[in-house]
Amino acid sequence: MQPQFRFPRSTVFLMLVIFAGVVLTIAKASSIAGDTSGSVWPSLVSVLVLMLLTMCAAAAVGWGILYSLRHSGVQRLEKVQGWMDSLESNGKP
Repeated sequence: MQPQFRFPRSTVFLMLVIFAGVVLTIAKASSIAGDTSGSVWPSLVSVLVLMLLTMCAAAAVGWGILYSLRHSGVQRLEKVQGWMDSLESNGKP
């Protein structure tokens, strides 16, 4: 693999400009509709925090299950016998 970017570096800047345009458009539309209190943003923040906490809890549960079983794959990988090991155990050089 080559350590080059797939896209030009200016892509990140252009994506941020487009995102800012979308946010400003939403703000303008909500002010035209008469919703100047911004009631959508506090609920958005609470949903994002709830999603983050849910993902952290799911990761903790998954880690807890793997830790309790102690079968994360590393222990089983140590017991794998390669083809050279099988030839040496059969007496062939």
